[in-house]
This record gives sequence, structure tokens and C-alpha cells, in this order.
Amino acid sequence: MDETRRGFIKKGAILCAAAGLPVAFPAATSAAPKAFTMRDPKRVLILYYSQTGMTRRYARLIGCLLSELGLSVDLADMRSFGKPRAVNYDLLFVGSPVFYYDIPSNVVDCLAALPTLSGIPAAAFVSFGGPEGNQHNALCHALSLLEKRGGVAAGMAAFRSIPGYPTPNWDSANQKSGEHLPDEATFDQVRRFTADTLQKTSKGETISISYELALRELLSVLPLVSLNKKVIGKHTVDADKCIRCRTCERTCPTKAIHPLQQVVEKNKCLACFGCLNNCPVGAVVMEYSGKPLYGFFEYLKRNNITIMEPEEFKTCT
Repeated sequence: MDETRRGFIKKGAILCAAAGLPVAFPAATSAAPKAFTMRDPKRVLILYYSQTGMTRRYARLIGCLLSELGLSVDLADMRSFGKPRAVNYDLLFVGSPVFYYDIPSNVVDCLAALPTLSGIPAAAFVSFGGPEGNQHNALCHALSLLEKRGGVAAGMAAFRSIPGYPTPNWDSANQKSGEHLPDEATFDQVRRFTADTLQKTSKGETISISYELALRELLSVLPLVSLNKKVIGKHTVDADKCIRCRTCERTCPTKAIHPLQQVVEKNKCLACFGCLNNCPVGAVVMEYSGKPLYGFFEYLKRNNITIMEPEEFKTCT
């Protein structure tokens, strides 16, 4: 979403709230979609960013489904993807988690840097941990960036997962309500989304991008990352616990953490909690409002939670 649209939404939400009106507005629709240059895709790129593995799980399932249909599929992490290769595909899927009511800034940067897509069908999907995450507009943001690169919107979907946002006790009502996710119904959503995108592509049916004008979108244009980082007191690496695996360094989308030096560049940090969530030995130290945090996989271990995998993974490589 460009700054003009964001400014309009922000002002509209403020005026609506001030007037005591409902915060939901009619959708604002993009210009008429362009036509696909490809209706019978053979080579597919699934480009994703995943912090705790949820988005990657959905990306992998999409890849398995497409491979079973005989398509050539490449699955690529945005953090290591060679962007010029995007022009060598004739169908593109993009996946991201929803952070702070939008797609993360590193995802925005990656999509904005893609080469010209020249009418390639493009679909977006997001994983989210709670019902009020502004996931619809996050999807619209991703698709609008792909359209700016010459892609044509072919599909969008949001899949709810167990929340991966660390809290001191991981015990909120939202957390507990999502501990069983993803489940078979979630994977069925992914299957339908994949099939629907292929069907639309074969028929040349594009989708329009329609933003929801709601208070959640107002929150997405506030400096939430900066505000959150002010509440994060300590953020470093415990040298005694660190096993020099550099997992935190590899998973950090902005290369802000340097475990061997026990340094975090806070100006580069996105407050995504990826370093904390992915450290296998709990060596990343972080305090939130003075309370110590522990990561997502430690939370799973302490609560004896096993993330469900789709049946396709038993045979798909």
C-alpha cells in the first residue's frame, strides 16, 4: 500500500472513531487487473519468509501439491534467494507471517526488489497467530507490491497458526486457543488455495486488490516496531550458553545479531523475536518490560506441544 493510501486510511479511521462510527469501512478497490501472460504454468517459484517455521510449512505443502501435479517447483527462502531468477518462472507464490498488522519490512524490501515479472500470475499467503491481525490488508500489501513489479494477482489466503510471539508465560487466551493449530482443516485451506489459484490461472481469472478500511489498518501505520523495542530492555547473547551454531545469525532477516561478539544492533533489529525463538540452547537473552522471555521452541517443549504435519510430507521430498 502506498503512503497516500495509508494516509487516507489513517485519517479515515481517526475521523470515524472521533465521530463514534463503526471502524470498518467499505473496501477500496485497486484499478482493473491486467491479464496473465501465462495460463499453463510449468515452472513455479514459492518464495517465503518464515520465522518459526509456520509459513515455511505452508509453502512446502503448496510445493508438494504442485509437484504431485507434475509442475517443476522451487522453494526459496527470501533471506537467501537470488532475486534475478524470478523472471525464469511462470507462476509465483509469496508467503509471509503477519508482524505488527502487516507483512514485515524485510518482506516489503524483497518484493520491491524483484525484477520485472511481465504478467506472471502471482498469489500471496500469510500465516497469522490471532484473529485480529489485519491479515487481509497484509495480503493486499504483498499483492500490490507484486503488481508494481508487473505481476498479476491470482490468489490470496491467510492461514491461522499457533502464535509465535513470545510473552513471559505464553499463557494468553489467544495463545491457548491456537495451540492445536495448524490442524487438518488448516491444511485443507492450503490445498483449496493451491487448487483455486491454479484454476484461476488456467482460466485467466485475476483477482482485484481490495483493502479493508478498519482500525487495524491504522495500527499498521504506527511505529509499532520502534515502540515495541523501547519495551525490550535487555537483548544480547549469553556467551556461556552459546554453542556458536550461529542459528540466530542465519535466521535474522536484517543481520542485526552477532553471537560471537554478543552484540545486537538495535537500530537494525525488527523486533521479530526470530533470534530468541530459534536459538536451540536459550542463549539469546531478552527482557520485555523487565521480565525474561524464552523462545517458541522452548515453549513447545515445556507444554509438550507437537506441531501437526500434513500427510503429503510423508511422501513428498
